Amino acid sequence: MRDLELKNIMKVDDKEFLISTISMHVRHSWFEDDVKKVVYETMVFEVIDGEVQYHKTIFNERYNMPDEAISEHGAILKNPKNFFII
Repeated sequence: MRDLELKNIMKVDDKEFLISTISMHVRHSWFEDDVKKVVYETMVFEVIDGEVQYHKTIFNERYNMPDEAISEHGAILKNPKNFFII
């Protein structure tokens, strides 16, 4: 498993967003071999008045490989409007 935790706050137009990419263990596995499975997840949340709106995900994607997650995290930072509607 490769530990991964990327967090960025960015402004797009007049709104602010948290872009978060993490590694996590799969906890809802049905197969014994999946107990050790790790996935990587990128999520985007709006930040309103300094508070992250965790209850309202704007973008969510899971990956099997850390390099995929890191690449997409970077792509979101470069051009967020390609990934979520503002």
